[in-house]
Amino acid sequence: MATLLQSTFTDLTLPQGNTANRPGSPTSGMMRYNTDIALVEFYDGTNWRPVTGFSNGTMGSGGDQRFLKNGGIVHLFTTVGAATFTPSFTGYVQILVVAGGGGAGANSWSAGGGAGGVLFQRSYPVSSGVGIPLNVGGGGGSSSGTGGNSNFGSTTASGGGGGGWWDGVVGRPGGSGGGGGPTSTDGSRLRLPGGPGITGQGFPGGSGVRFNDDGSDNHMGGGGGGAGAPGNASNDMNGKMTSTNSGGAGAASDITGEVLYWGGGGGGGAHINDAGGGFGGVGGGGGGSAHYVPNWGPGLGNGLGGGQALNRGGDSTNGDGHARYGGNGAANTGGGGGNGGSYHGAGGSGIVIVRY
Repeated sequence: MATLLQSTFTDLTLPQGNTANRPGSPTSGMMRYNTDIALVEFYDGTNWRPVTGFSNGTMGSGGDQRFLKNGGIVHLFTTVGAATFTPSFTGYVQILVVAGGGGAGANSWSAGGGAGGVLFQRSYPVSSGVGIPLNVGGGGGSSSGTGGNSNFGSTTASGGGGGGWWDGVVGRPGGSGGGGGPTSTDGSRLRLPGGPGITGQGFPGGSGVRFNDDGSDNHMGGGGGGAGAPGNASNDMNGKMTSTNSGGAGAASDITGEVLYWGGGGGGGAHINDAGGGFGGVGGGGGGSAHYVPNWGPGLGNGLGGGQALNRGGDSTNGDGHARYGGNGAANTGGGGGNGGSYHGAGGSGIVIVRY
């Protein structure tokens, strides 16, 4: 049995030196303090890696917003298009790269759009005065458009896949996949798959299904995939009071200094359903709706947009008669668009965040 010996010292001093003074033949687990980057680093058997992940530096340039929160400097790049981050120090930064979300399916009772891909990097190397090009992707159009890619240097997140639609269109692939649409064949109960997501960026969309015949069915498109969870599949019950086709949840991050979700999938649409469409996934997904809500009343028919995000996804809304409007994915969250009976939500734009 091992015996724990009491230490007689209170401080541990590591070897110090700049990058050029690193040992010529390091072994795994070796640790030192690098005076060039003001960080403790260790050797993982292949490379020297910083222990703390990012450096404390003076404020660099670039970004639509720059602020200090919880001891870290944060840059938010929110305008769609190209930009540059230029650090004022040499070391490491944290980055969160979120692509634009996909648009909902192109017609009624179709699928929600997939969320934009989300990538977090704990220690991205930067050099003082050397600008790093980046791009913020736009959201996909309201008729199953694919979201635009976002990047920070060589780190690229892929846009969300557009939602599938009636008749028989599967979800499109993307950072997170769009939901699958239903078929037009009465009683087929054939499931159409959602589009695949990219491993490490997002999840697939939920499947769509047509259960019974026209006028008595509950056919629905699937929910769009989220950066943190798959989109929900539509149900195959011959009933009209349930709606399971919500968008997948986004991925959580505290890079801004508070925990927020990024990349919520869009809610799917339904044909004849009192419960309406699916909810948008937390992280900015747009809410879905139904083409027709027989017993419409307060609280029925409208899927809510996903919250717990920098901006909240749009709720689906009702117009006159059978008019139903899917909610848009929220701006700067990568949220997918929600499907509606008349208007189909567009995907939300992406964002790039830098913290040090």
